[in-house]
Amino acid sequence: MGDFWDGFDFPTLDPQTPAPTNVSMPIETTPTIDTITTNLVKRAMVVFLIVDISGSMKGARIGAVNDAIRNLLPELKKREASNTNAEIKIAIMEFSSSASWKTLSPQPVSTFVYDDITYVSGGTNFGAAFNALNEKLSRKAFLNAAAGSYTPLIILLTDGKPSDIALYPEALNNLRHNSWFQYATKAGIAIEEGALSPECKKVLLEFTGNEKMVLEARNTNILTKQIELVTLTGVDFVTQQGSLQNSNNNARPSNATSFGSTMSSAPQIQTPQQSVPPAASQAPVSTPAPAPAPVPVQQSSVDVHAGADPVIPGLDTIDWENDFPTFG
Repeated sequence: MGDFWDGFDFPTLDPQTPAPTNVSMPIETTPTIDTITTNLVKRAMVVFLIVDISGSMKGARIGAVNDAIRNLLPELKKREASNTNAEIKIAIMEFSSSASWKTLSPQPVSTFVYDDITYVSGGTNFGAAFNALNEKLSRKAFLNAAAGSYTPLIILLTDGKPSDIALYPEALNNLRHNSWFQYATKAGIAIEEGALSPECKKVLLEFTGNEKMVLEARNTNILTKQIELVTLTGVDFVTQQGSLQNSNNNARPSNATSFGSTMSSAPQIQTPQQSVPPAASQAPVSTPAPAPAPVPVQQSSVDVHAGADPVIPGLDTIDWENDFPTFG
């Protein structure tokens, strides 16, 4: 368990040095509300969009993705303006036979100018996308905000079955060992033929870790609705729960703290006492005393992955054909 949290890159907290008692400190003026507001530092909340641009995505499907992202940006800007804790950023990956980042780093939605994704062709190599994502889910890469980062929101969009069916499982297994990925909020959208493909939905289920976060877009109108709603509700969910976040000066996530404290207070394993032979002056005992029952080893019920693969509440109850909420 010693290296589980390495993916979070949490530094050791510096010990507090007491201030000298014999030094006169100058009296500082009380800051004004304008000064406080100016000095507020927001944590980054990164939205990852992983977009399939293989041959089958040509035309209306890639057009629906572009429409959704263009519609998303002003809504995300509104949410950021009303949120005093989070700076919302967006990172976009395109993948087909290979994977590349359309955004070379996460872009603040407040200044982001979107350039449409274009169809490229090629196969649907999920392994290439998973490897590229794994490289960036680190404080040394896309989650390197000075004030720290919320756990990310990752949305995978695809319409096809894997072209690398024998290769992608290894890449996905490596990705699932990334602590940022484990605690990320993840959604997968199976588009048109993908919604009818067991192979496609299997990959998305493996990716998200929960069937409630695998959605079906049986036409491009539903696809646009799903991208918009999943992204907006996902951002709200992540920034409001706020319990799993990383900064340069905070401790592990709350579940890690409880795990450590529980393990330190777990009962020690007891070994059965050896029976003492009777004294020589005592009469021999014809029937041996029963051996003491072994003390059962108590297993910890704490799951270090508790809180991993979170689910955005309410998505599985939406009727995407008829019951689509409007954005406020």
